[in-house]
Amino acid sequence: MAWLQRHAWQFLLAMTVLMAVIGVNPVVNGINEDPSVPLGLAGMTAAELEADNAQSYRLIDLQTRFTGLDLIVMGTLLSAVLVGAFRHNVRWAWWAMWLLPVWAASVFVMILMTGLMPGQPPPSPLISGPVIALLSSALLLVGAPRFFGGRTHVD
Repeated sequence: MAWLQRHAWQFLLAMTVLMAVIGVNPVVNGINEDPSVPLGLAGMTAAELEADNAQSYRLIDLQTRFTGLDLIVMGTLLSAVLVGAFRHNVRWAWWAMWLLPVWAASVFVMILMTGLMPGQPPPSPLISGPVIALLSSALLLVGAPRFFGGRTHVD
């Protein structure tokens, strides 16, 4: 367990770097980056959405690209917190890193609140959101003694 406490930040770093890298795909491909999202939420493929209403398609495509930029920025900023203050046991960094599981859980909740189309498989964020939320929460809790146990050394 002590090994995991010392290295939890590295697993969190892998998650945040991966988040930033994953953000490139929607920036490049727009709404076409994950076919499960338009199918799960609208019951239509991206091509069907475009044929149905080109203006709405364009708006959704742009929003998807902005979401990719958000992933890149958030992943980069959280990575910087991890490499800097978190790695050096600065308490505010531990609290700040709770943005990751809160964000991931929020994605899950927002999709559930929006609702899924009957007969469609769940979009991938409905699965990845809870996985990221639970895994990052567990890593933060495992690493908590470094921030609250009175130890001040730097790993």
